[in-house]
Amino acid sequence: MNILILNFILSTPVDGKIIRRDTNRDTMIYNMARGFVKNGHTVTLLCADEFRPLREETNDFEVVYFKSRLSRLFKPWLLPFPAGLARYLRRHKDEVDMVLTVETFSVPTLIASAVCRDKLMIWQEMSYHQRLMRNLPSKIWHNIVMPLSIRGVLTVPQSEAARRFISGYQPAVSAMCVPHGVNDDIFRPDPDGSSEKCFVVISMLVRRKRVDRIIEKFARFVENSGQTDYRLLIVGDGDEAPALKHLAESSGVGANVEFLGFRSHDEIAAIGRHATALLVDTDRDLNMVSVSEALANGTPVLMNTVPNTSAYVTEMGLGIAKDGWDWMDLNEMIARYDEFHGNCVACRNSFTNTGCAGRLVKIFESRGAVKG
Repeated sequence: MNILILNFILSTPVDGKIIRRDTNRDTMIYNMARGFVKNGHTVTLLCADEFRPLREETNDFEVVYFKSRLSRLFKPWLLPFPAGLARYLRRHKDEVDMVLTVETFSVPTLIASAVCRDKLMIWQEMSYHQRLMRNLPSKIWHNIVMPLSIRGVLTVPQSEAARRFISGYQPAVSAMCVPHGVNDDIFRPDPDGSSEKCFVVISMLVRRKRVDRIIEKFARFVENSGQTDYRLLIVGDGDEAPALKHLAESSGVGANVEFLGFRSHDEIAAIGRHATALLVDTDRDLNMVSVSEALANGTPVLMNTVPNTSAYVTEMGLGIAKDGWDWMDLNEMIARYDEFHGNCVACRNSFTNTGCAGRLVKIFESRGAVKG
């Protein structure tokens, strides 16, 4: 198949600022594009020009960047309005077999629905109304714009929470949920299945990620369990880094906590592959790609239930997902590592780019069975 993917926001902004990287190769949608290609499809990815990488990059799929229109109103990091998209779709719609767009609340989705509706499928991540202006723009979109223009387009939720949310506005919703898929060439379990005495955090070091709570819980774990040789590896960068380093020192675990900074996916996979668990205690997230990466890597997860991804962890026995987890749960992750790791390996295809891409194509090909 010739597949066109519309994903104009490539990475999460920090305080409304787009962080451009040397390459976009480690972004979620690039990995998904590779999954389609590895399954034998031809892919073209459409993105906002504001996310263009700082250096030229070579991919096994085409990437087309669009400048954003009316950027003060349609902020490129929130609700981009790509100039020339309708013209591009009209020119190429007869060349493609499937158009995959991300989110119902999206100007590109609205444009694609008008131009190539018969080939369109929506991949839905949001499981609640966007908080901007007290949810008003999102509620207007879902209650007025969608019934007029998007209603009836096949929608595939990325989580059960997203399915419940979008089913209130969209009749044609797939019963099968398909999460973000991660690069299965990079994130893969170690054959010997062993773990080292360490936990890992993979996160932007910003306030909402609450890495401070993780450090405090790890400090209690070291003090109360006597596991003084355990380490906490923190991968990522952000404004909170100096305060977090000070917290580790003042909590008495400065020698046990290592701040590794921003790393590539190859490095992240190698660091996390032998960790006892990935730790998450975020205040606000949807589907955390780092969780899917860990699971595909054979690494169990200890997390709160804020991210929608937590449902998979509970249902498949891939770790512990509960709010208010503490140092005693770190002990349980150690005790049950073999069980959780084995389940991660057994369920790995559910989180890889090839597995997720394959399920999306299968749903699209059977779309006549989903009534709109």
